[in-house]
Formats: sequence, structure tokens, C-alpha cells
Amino acid sequence: MSALAGRLHLDGWRWVFLVMISGGAVASFLAAGHGLGATTRLSDAIPWGLCLGLNVFCGIALAAGALTWAIVAFVVGGGDWRIVGRASLLTGSIGYVVAMLGAIANEAPNNHLLSTLIRGWTPRSILSGAAWTCLLLAALLFIEFLPDHSFRLIRKWWFVKFQRLELPLLFLVTILAVLHQFGLSRLIVLAGTRFSPLWLGPSLSMIFYTSSVLGALAVLLFASWRSWVAFGKTLPLPVLPVIARALTAAAFVYLLVRLMDLLERGLFSSLFTMTREGLLLLLEIVVLLIGMMWIKGNEHKPRELFVGSALIIAGVMANRLNTAITALEAGTGQNYLPRWGEFLIAYSLVAVGVGAFALAVKHLSVLSEVDAGTQASFSFG
Repeated sequence: MSALAGRLHLDGWRWVFLVMISGGAVASFLAAGHGLGATTRLSDAIPWGLCLGLNVFCGIALAAGALTWAIVAFVVGGGDWRIVGRASLLTGSIGYVVAMLGAIANEAPNNHLLSTLIRGWTPRSILSGAAWTCLLLAALLFIEFLPDHSFRLIRKWWFVKFQRLELPLLFLVTILAVLHQFGLSRLIVLAGTRFSPLWLGPSLSMIFYTSSVLGALAVLLFASWRSWVAFGKTLPLPVLPVIARALTAAAFVYLLVRLMDLLERGLFSSLFTMTREGLLLLLEIVVLLIGMMWIKGNEHKPRELFVGSALIIAGVMANRLNTAITALEAGTGQNYLPRWGEFLIAYSLVAVGVGAFALAVKHLSVLSEVDAGTQASFSFG
């Protein structure tokens, strides 16, 4: 266990993290000083890019799905599911922070976060809604994790009353997350002919939500395995098969809705054309299908769950990137290739999210230690 728990503490990983963060900071500074036009390839024809697709679209998807499962876990109750709820709440919070930072990176330098907050949550401001939601998430994290480090706080009368607001606040935050998903789909619908019909249609809101649910479950399984490798901590092993089966069911529902949507609009044959957008759509569907089949039958094998969840995460990310970039390219007839600054900013924000989750797992009671008796019933090899 000790040798296994130290694998991710190698200096090489720390250097990669520092290089990504430093590169993102330099690129952000240049974007703030010289504007988006000097540091990105965004334009009036292609106003969305890598930061919006990877950070905002994927971050909000992760938050909406993870917070949905946090509610399920807290309502089910019990020690094991409480841990699942905590991990889901943390994952959703990190997703929102990454989404908000990605939206800031995609804003013009003169549009500051403070002025956006003062204007309030308007229908045209996704960033404003994300900021207010992050404040509610901070309150939830305070309620959930602070008592682990302050026994005196537990005995405070005001904190006991404040804890009773946890589930209502979680319901509210989840509703806001779903509304953000709806807001993104609404923006795409309003774009109309500027978008490829392959990533547009009446089922877009349902497609977004179902993919966010399955993406969040995949992230939980993925993070559980990597946390066990790094810190010897994981989701409770008895609930892993339940989560795996739920992930398989969610992937099946998503693929069914996606393919039925294409069939109803007469676009199913586009999957088998040799166009760029057709091949990319086929790729995201095939990756999700392989991930679902990989997990099926391997519910008691955490390593296999890790591989299958990684494939599903890749498929959900491909869907969001295709929606934010490929669909616009096909609809406008323009080509978009991110500049080096966009790569650095986008992936540095991903590194920030991964680093935040790792620190939380290491120093907070997010996941549980694996005891030898329970581990023996599962295949980690």
C-alpha cells in the first residue's frame, strides 16, 4: 500500500502541474493586456473556442451532473452514501469554479467579474449566475466539511440551525446548475443556422442533461481509482457496483436519446458520411458505447471501472467540444485552430481543478480509507 500510495507524489507530476499553471498565468496576463484578438483566434464568426468548450461547457456539465447525484446520495442516506454525496458536492463545486474561470478567460478584458456580479443574474449572463451559485456552493462546503476540523463549531447553536439548510440549499444549487445547462442549450438554439444541425435540435436540453449525469458518474469512478492509487482512499467499495450500474444505465439512455434524435430529424445517415463533422460525431458516440460495454460485467473490478469511466469522460468531453467548436465551424464555414495561449489557459484550469480535488482528498474527509477485509472482495489487480 505504501509504495502504491506514493506513485502520484513524484516530482515529475509536480513539475508538470507547475508548468501548466505558470503557462496559463502568463497567457492570461497577455490576454488581459493585449485583448482576446491578440492572444486567441476567436472572431465574430467563431466566438466560442477551447476555453468555452473545455472549461465552461464541460465544467457546467460536471457540476449539474455531480450535484444531481449529491442530492440522490444525501436523500438515500447512510454512511457510505454520505461519502458519495460529499465527493459529488466537491466535484460539482470544482466544476463550477473551473467553468466560471473559463468564462472569465473568454470575456473581453474590460468586462470584469465585479461589474458582472453587480449587474446581477440576467438572462444574457451565464457568468453572473455561475458566480452566485459558487457563493451557495461555498456555504454548502462550509456546512459539510468544516465540522471535521472544528469540534467546537459543532456545538454552536447557530451552526446546528445552519446545517438544517444543507438539503434545501443543495436543491437550489442543483436547480441553478440545470438552468445553466438549459441556458447553454438556449444559446445554441438562438444561434440557429450558425450551428450544424448535428449538435442542434429539440432534444438538445435532454441530451445535455443526460450526458452531464453520466459524465459526473464517470468522473466519480475515475477519481475514486486515482485517489486510491495516490492516497489509499476511495469511494466505499460496496457502492462502486451500484454507481457502475447507474453509469451503464445513464450511458444507455443518453445514446438512445441521441440516436433517436438523429433518426427523427433524418440525420442518422450523417454518421456514416466521410465529412469531418460526421466522423467526429461518430467518434463521440463510439467512444461512449465502448466505455459503456467496458463497464458492463466489470462492476466489481475498480481498475476496469477506471478504464471504462475514462472512455465515457472522453466521450462527454468530445460532445461538448464538438458543440462549442465543430458545430460552429460547420455552420459558418470557418476554420478554428486554438493558439498556444488558449491551450495553456484551458488546460491550466483543468490542472487547477484536478489539483484542488487532490488536495481536498488528502486533507479532508472526502473519501474513505480502504480496509483490508473489504479490499479482499474486490479485484484491484
